Amino acid sequence: MREFCPRCEAPFPKNSAEGCPACGYRLMTACPTCGHQNVPKATFCGGCGGGMNLSTRVRQRWGSLVSPATRTRFRNLGAGFLFGGVLSIFAFGSMGMSNPSQSKVQPVWAPSEVESPFASPAAQSAFSAVSEWKSEEEITRHATPADLVKVGDLILRKCQPIVMGNSGIVSSDGNDSRRFLQSLGAMSETKEGAPIRRADAALFFYRLASELFSLAAPETSVYQFADIPRYHYLNIPVESLESIGIRIAREPELFGSEDPLSISDLSEVSVDFLQAYENRLKMKVFPSLDPAS
Repeated sequence: MREFCPRCEAPFPKNSAEGCPACGYRLMTACPTCGHQNVPKATFCGGCGGGMNLSTRVRQRWGSLVSPATRTRFRNLGAGFLFGGVLSIFAFGSMGMSNPSQSKVQPVWAPSEVESPFASPAAQSAFSAVSEWKSEEEITRHATPADLVKVGDLILRKCQPIVMGNSGIVSSDGNDSRRFLQSLGAMSETKEGAPIRRADAALFFYRLASELFSLAAPETSVYQFADIPRYHYLNIPVESLESIGIRIAREPELFGSEDPLSISDLSEVSVDFLQAYENRLKMKVFPSLDPAS
């Protein structure tokens, strides 16, 4: 009986061990062990029962050498090693981790890394005190009224009030400033944890500047900020501070009175304040430096 080649459709004898005489296609596959002819894609030989491919023969050989009980023990041992490895990764990998709530935030700015930009001993001392306070705080968190009290107290302890006198500098006792800090401290107790706004900081530093070096309001108002109305109570404090280089606004033309201040922002404003204090001190010692004279 003749059949046709499935590849080229040429006729050749059925069950022929030889390939197709036209294209060489083989309908039968010889066993590599005994040579028995088997149908294509057979897994085991029909003559000897051996595997027709390498992987099947390896599994047969493994099965003949190792008992089922031993194979089970090997599988269990491998699973144990795998599970132990996963546990060790989690255990040793977490040893260097810490609880964020228990770890203290390391500041990216430390007072030892920054030299004082001031010449006067008072401004230098206040700058060092504010720098040390900042290094102990998380600089990205919102500042609170208690932080304002702390900064004001540090500045007031180091910087004596300056008033105009016939012989240059006259230091007052600063009682007005201390009473102001006491009232602010009482407010901080009622608003514990509440963030301070730019408007709060402006009023605070305006009051402090008025006490320390008699800051006066500018003669003419420029109404610089679009979000502060013409007759708003913030106009005089904000423009007075801007006139001496103390910048609290969010942008050049937008103040952002309701924006919360961070510890970093409060520290920068404090540095501006100390710079204004030192400039005022120089003008008192050397009146010719005063542009108003």
